[in-house]
Amino acid sequence: MNRKYAYCASLVVALMGSSVLAQIPPRKRVGKPVVVRPRVREKPKPSVEPWECHIGEVEFAREQMRLFELGDTLGQPLEANRVWTYVEQMPTLNGQNALTSSMAAIHQYLVVPPAAPDGRVFVRFEVDKEGRVRHAQIARGLRADVDSAVVAATRQLPRFVPGQQAGQAVDVSFTVPVTIPVKRQP
Repeated sequence: MNRKYAYCASLVVALMGSSVLAQIPPRKRVGKPVVVRPRVREKPKPSVEPWECHIGEVEFAREQMRLFELGDTLGQPLEANRVWTYVEQMPTLNGQNALTSSMAAIHQYLVVPPAAPDGRVFVRFEVDKEGRVRHAQIARGLRADVDSAVVAATRQLPRFVPGQQAGQAVDVSFTVPVTIPVKRQP
C-alpha cells in the first residue's frame, strides 16, 4: 500500500512540475456561449386573499401585505415557556445594561472563600417576566466553594426590568463571567 501511494505521489509531483502541461493551449469553444442565470425564487403567495379595501383602509391593507411578505410575527402570541437569549429590548438593571451591571452587582455581593484560586467562573441565570433572577447555575466553574459563593451572590441580585419581545415581557437567559480574585474577606 505504501509503495503504491509513494508511486502515485511521485507521479503527481512530477506532473505538477512538468512544463508539458503549461504548454498546452486551452481548447476553443465551438458554438454559442452559454449564459447561466441565477435561479430566482418566487415569493410565497398568501393563502388568504387581502382584505377588501375601502377608502381609508388602503394603507392598512398594504401594511398587512408587507408584514406577510417579511414574515413578521407581530400580533402572534409568543410561546409561554420559552427562554430567550436575545430579545428586542434586553433586561436592564438600575437603568444600565444588564450584563455589565449584573457583573458589578455580583462582585458587590460576592464573598470569596480564603485561599480561593485566581480564575474566572461563568454563571448562567434567567431573568423572568417579573424581573426576578431564577435558575442560577454554574456554566464553567473553578472550585466547588468558589462556585457556590458565586451562585449565592447571583441569587441576591435585585430585580431587573424584564426583557420584551414583540411588546410582551419574556424570560431571558444570561451567562456572566465573574473574575476571581476580588477583595477577599478574612
